[in-house]
Amino acid sequence: MPSYRVELEIGRMRPGSVPDQVMDAARAACGHHVDATDVAITGGVPRILLRFTVPSSGHDEEDHAAHDAATRMRTAVEEVADVGRRRLLRRRQGSWLPVL
Repeated sequence: MPSYRVELEIGRMRPGSVPDQVMDAARAACGHHVDATDVAITGGVPRILLRFTVPSSGHDEEDHAAHDAATRMRTAVEEVADVGRRRLLRRRQGSWLPVL
């Protein structure tokens, strides 16, 4: 099954929200098996990372399913925090490559 990684930059929390809700919201919205999660700070910007798999089909269909999942995750996280840039990557031959 193809493996994807979504990275979401996280800004301020919405009033009444707590940091743990960010990852919980993203994981719940993914709609696919989540293999791993992480929180990182790059260049002073916090971000969450979720690695997930989608069912095998055709390459375009897999990428479309991953885009849909990334959009759902962003929408869910925006309920609890400001969200900046989103990156979607696909694992190919040991490297993470951007999905366009």
